[in-house]
Amino acid sequence: MPLFFRKRKPSEEARKRLEYQMCLAKEAGADDILDISKCELSEIPFGAFATCKVLQKKVLIVHTNHLTSLLPKSCSLLSLVTIKVLDLHENQLTALPDDMGQLTVLQVLNVERNQLTHLPRSIGNLLQL
Repeated sequence: MPLFFRKRKPSEEARKRLEYQMCLAKEAGADDILDISKCELSEIPFGAFATCKVLQKKVLIVHTNHLTSLLPKSCSLLSLVTIKVLDLHENQLTALPDDMGQLTVLQVLNVERNQLTHLPRSIGNLLQL
């Protein structure tokens, strides 16, 4: 068994899709959605959290990637406080952050087809979910 696992490098097509979607989200008149699905991501880029926070995005779509964790290093769920829809289906998530309860305006959370065995207790605080 190897000691270190090499991260799978995204294809050129996936990399271009991510760049395009990040640029699209920042354009004047852009809608409230950041869709970085099908980008072969192993983690959500820091820039996605910053974009959601600064531009007050309401929908974050990150399905069909290779995510094992929701939060990249040095990121906080507080960057996503305006998110109402969080679509994480078809990833490889094994857990959600304990502080999911901070997403108080969250109305839709899709985590189907992941490897979750339990949900954090703080999800009970999400009264609009």
